[in-house]
Amino acid sequence: MPSSPLVVALSGLSSTGKSTIASHLPVIFAPPLYILTVLYVDDFYKPQTELPYREGLMDWDCAQCLDWPRLEHAVKNWRDGVEIKEGKTNPQPQFQEHPTAVAGEDTQMREGNGITKALVEQLQAEAPTLKATDIPQRILILDGFLLFAPSVSSAFRSLLDLKVLLRAPYTDAKRRRESRSGYVTMEGWWEDPPGYFDKVVWPNYVEENKSFFIDGDVEGGIDERICEEEGVSVWVGKTDGLAKVLTWVAGQVKRIVEQNSS
Repeated sequence: MPSSPLVVALSGLSSTGKSTIASHLPVIFAPPLYILTVLYVDDFYKPQTELPYREGLMDWDCAQCLDWPRLEHAVKNWRDGVEIKEGKTNPQPQFQEHPTAVAGEDTQMREGNGITKALVEQLQAEAPTLKATDIPQRILILDGFLLFAPSVSSAFRSLLDLKVLLRAPYTDAKRRRESRSGYVTMEGWWEDPPGYFDKVVWPNYVEENKSFFIDGDVEGGIDERICEEEGVSVWVGKTDGLAKVLTWVAGQVKRIVEQNSS
């Protein structure tokens, strides 16, 4: 009996390394034992004319700016074995064999991605070998933000087998976001206007994720009871390099693969 397909939601605040982590997972969980697909939720935005506003600014960082019915349809089709034709790429993992310090940047930025080929090979060797079967384990990684926030429908959240939340301190996340030159959109190019992080990005993140933290403090301790009830795994570190984050995420995927195959 083949194992059922697994959907992993890799979510979190903007600029926490989600896409970097996602790019290495197809190498760690590789054929012939695995078929891992990465689906980029950024490709499921609504048209710019339909986006809401917050504090007088167009809001690209709220749950309401995504076309959830289209995303849900894509995930359901994937579960049924239909190839996804939008939002999917073959991410190219980037390694940094000799991280170097850069003055004035936070730990994660100082280390670059801090991920070496040796680490990825080690994690690949540790991936479950599964039971003998001609059918590989299918895994879909959703790379996006607010993927299991309270404002997202329970119907969509029920499609997720693993919910992973990455985090970063306010100061680090703001620095990373504001260091980006802009973003490609369906209509062209978007650059964050002045004050966008404080008026839009951070408030959206806090509102949608505060329930996972003690007293609603997203920079404080994790509310383990709520996270267990909701099936959410939260990265406990704050300023650790991405090598540690990747190791932890790979461990979370390994855990549900083993549960799924038992």
